[in-house]
Parts: sequence; C-alpha cells; structure tokens
Amino acid sequence: MTEPTKGYVIVASRKKYFYISALNLIDSIREFYPDANVCLVTEEKFVDDRGRKEVDVIIHCDDHKRAKLKGMALSPWDITFYIDADTECEHEDIEHIFDEMGDYDLLFTGLPEERSYCYAELKFPGGQFELCGAVCLYDMRKQMVREFMDDWYDLTVRQYEGSWWPTKEDGTWDNYLYPRTLARWDQFSLWWLVNKEPKYKDLKVGILEDDARWNFFSRYKYQHNKKPVVIRHYSASKAKHMEF
Repeated sequence: MTEPTKGYVIVASRKKYFYISALNLIDSIREFYPDANVCLVTEEKFVDDRGRKEVDVIIHCDDHKRAKLKGMALSPWDITFYIDADTECEHEDIEHIFDEMGDYDLLFTGLPEERSYCYAELKFPGGQFELCGAVCLYDMRKQMVREFMDDWYDLTVRQYEGSWWPTKEDGTWDNYLYPRTLARWDQFSLWWLVNKEPKYKDLKVGILEDDARWNFFSRYKYQHNKKPVVIRHYSASKAKHMEF
C-alpha cells in the first residue's frame, strides 16, 4: 500500500505582506523539519526568485478575501496541514502534526470560552463558534473532505457577496438567530456546514489535542497549552494592514 503524501499548505493573497510572511513561515518550518513538503498558494504577481527556490509547489490564486479556503481545497498532499501565513513555527513537533490525524477527517484548533478575551465574536443567538480556521489538518484522500473544502469556499464567497444567508420558514433571512455581523467570518460558513448541513453530518470533525500549541495567538495567556508552542500566530499585527 502506497504511503500517503504529507505536507503543508500556506496561502498568501491580496498583500505582499502575506507573501513575505508565508516565505518566512516556510523558513521557520524547515529550520525544524528540513524535509518538509510545502505548497504555497499565492497570486502570480507576488512570486519571485526566493519563492521559486524555497517552495516545493506553487499554485496561483486570485485576490479574493478568502482565497485561503480555495488554497486549502487545492492541496496537492494527501494528509495536509494548512497554516495561516501570519504565523511562525518554533518547535520540532511540527514534523509530527500528521500523527494527530487518527480517524478524523478534519482537525482544527478550538475557540473555548476561557480564551474569549482574544475573540471579536464568539456567541450568537443561534449558536457559538467552536472551531478556528487558522490551522487545519485534513485528509484529502477522502471524497467527502474534498467536497467539504470546495463547499466551504463556495459558501463563504456567497456569504461575503451577500447572496446567501440562513433563512426562516418564510424564506426571509434570519437576522436574529444569525446576526449579519457574522457574515465577516469564514468561521460562520464553517460552523454552518459542520452543524447545519445534512450532507456533512457524518464527517468526523474534531479539535487537536492541546490545541493552543498548534495555533498560539500572540495575545494568549501562557496557561492555555501544556506542551511548548509549535505555531505562534501574529493575527493582531498592525503590519498586515499596511500596503506593501
């Protein structure tokens, strides 16, 4: 039986900042895991000699605000670990993330209430966010996973453009259970597919063990992880909003 391919996917679109951050992230991964397989999904205009030299696979994308979801769906690896570009690897356990897959189809990090001081929006009348999409471990060998990734991107595009929203029995948008402020988050389309879409009721979705170490937000307090941080996330960086 052929061993599954295992690798990392990083997406960098819209700003050169994300492209540079992605290459820096790749460097930090390879510092601890020199043989890592890395795919970078980015806009063609950003690709330079450094990228061509340092990245195993480059796939071009457009400048959609959530091109990351399209990039996740285009992964060339069987077992894939997606990582947001504005992060840094700082531990050798990055090589062993694939061992966490087990019998799951997708694994994310969580959004527990004890860390809610870092989140802009967590609870809403119709539910509560539980999964964070900043990193994701998933098995692309499974048809249902590939379809889920495609549907997550497609639903998010419709959500962002205002052509889709949950409806009430009379067919009108349900802005009470699902306030329109939620439309800015791809976490909402993720929540909807996992919790409300019958097609995915049997999909095995979980949260990584000791999950904070795999996506440690720069504003987290130290007590949220038991083992050393593997991925540190600089999501609050002001640099990401600059035009360069």
